[in-house]
Amino acid sequence: MNKELNFSSNSLYKKKFKSAGNGYDPDEVDEVLDQIIDDYRKIESKSSVDVKALINENEELKKVNASLLQELAKLKERIKYLPKDKPIHIDNYELLQRIGKLESYIKEHIGSIPDELK
Repeated sequence: MNKELNFSSNSLYKKKFKSAGNGYDPDEVDEVLDQIIDDYRKIESKSSVDVKALINENEELKKVNASLLQELAKLKERIKYLPKDKPIHIDNYELLQRIGKLESYIKEHIGSIPDELK
């Protein structure tokens, strides 16, 4: 942030003006500069805290992102064998229908459903 500003709080603190016979009251100028310096210090302090907070938040988000990418890879691996042309919404009724069809197929080709499958 200091690169964007003409002065830092420290450079304002060290700033000295030449005295002129008809110039401003030096005490009044010093008082205003002191207030400006206080403002600068508040801004510098706040921006430093904000940057640290953003850096910490960024690191946490990187960890969350890495975790989510791993989970996504696992899920992609699990679903790669599912049919892509049909929606994948199966409720209990559809499952019971599919089980019934499998039982019929087994009965037709094997003759009866083995006890371990019942």
